[in-house]
Amino acid sequence: MNKSSHLRSKHFGLHQLTESTFAAIAEDGGSAICNAGIIDLGGQIVVFDTFLTPQAAMDLQQITEELFGRKPQIVVNSHYHNDHIWGNQVFMPGSQIISSVRTRELIATAGMEELQWYSANSRQQLESLQSQYQNTTDEQQRKQLSMWIGYYGGLLEAIPHLSVSLPNITFINRLEIHGSKHTAELITYEGGHTQSDTVLHLPNESLVFMGDLLFVGCHPYLADGDPLQLLKTLGELSQIGATCLVPGHGPVGTIADLRLLIEYINHCLDTAQLLVNEGSLHDDKIRELKVAERYEHWRFPQFFQTNIHFLYQRLNTTSGDKPDI
Repeated sequence: MNKSSHLRSKHFGLHQLTESTFAAIAEDGGSAICNAGIIDLGGQIVVFDTFLTPQAAMDLQQITEELFGRKPQIVVNSHYHNDHIWGNQVFMPGSQIISSVRTRELIATAGMEELQWYSANSRQQLESLQSQYQNTTDEQQRKQLSMWIGYYGGLLEAIPHLSVSLPNITFINRLEIHGSKHTAELITYEGGHTQSDTVLHLPNESLVFMGDLLFVGCHPYLADGDPLQLLKTLGELSQIGATCLVPGHGPVGTIADLRLLIEYINHCLDTAQLLVNEGSLHDDKIRELKVAERYEHWRFPQFFQTNIHFLYQRLNTTSGDKPDI
């Protein structure tokens, strides 16, 4: 029986992966934005990531209680980006919030700066997006705009009551959480997507909650990390033995989606290297770049140009060979 069949939220759809594991996949127009996870280890209920807004996180907490009859005892923050951790306050003080040491440091510094920026700029951003939505008839563009309208609309609703809640338990490299039925392994990889990203691995379920180390059907955001380190990390994760991979954005994936992301990053690196070889970079040249056919249907297409610009700047000032994957 599918326990998730009667549980609904406008912010996300709930997908049952195993008897005791669920993925909360963000819906366009809602204010979850990223994906999250709910895991019953047996006597220990764990939530992986808490969405962009408290209003989405409140649905996540309520559905967790409906599924398992209790609030989660443990919340894991995969990394510091706001769409993964600004729902933390909903789970406190009842839950212990866990992150890597470096992620907590980044939430306390860059995360606080993010809150100041969004507090000052969200209304203007939302009005601009709504205007673009009204002035286009392109359905693909409207779909993209719908996600960002939900993003800034959700933030405008949340910001008057939003506080950045820091993790109260931190770890370095690895941490195991034991329940009576399952064990979850938290594994941290540094320098890939951000300076610190944690995955939650359920070895007995062949399942990994990947956070933003994996995007499925979406252009990833590469400009806050090291793409060469990210390639190395993805290579290691491809050997972890998991068959079900829950990304930070997009639908539940498989090892094939991880390998496709590796191909995409290499494609972006090769594209940026060609620009470096030509000796100069102009914004017009980046705007003229066409996304390869294999990725042209992916969401977040604006990240492609951002990624190429970032990689061009990086390759133009550093040297080194890509790692073998």
